Amino acid sequence: MGWFDKEENCTDSLNMQLANDATFVRAAFSNRLSILIQDLIVAFVVGITLEWRVALIALATVPFLTISAVAQVCE
Repeated sequence: MGWFDKEENCTDSLNMQLANDATFVRAAFSNRLSILIQDLIVAFVVGITLEWRVALIALATVPFLTISAVAQVCE
């Protein structure tokens, strides 16, 4: 009970910190995910336009791009 008596641990400051953290996580995740999806679509369209073999190479990089995006989110 004494933990909540401290000024930095009052319910108002804890709620504000949780709201700020949730907003930061949502913005970071949605921005990186949208960039990843845009990159995949552009790579696939360019690959199909140039040659189908290039599109297959672009599709082969999807796991690497996904892993790197997850690693960036976890930082």
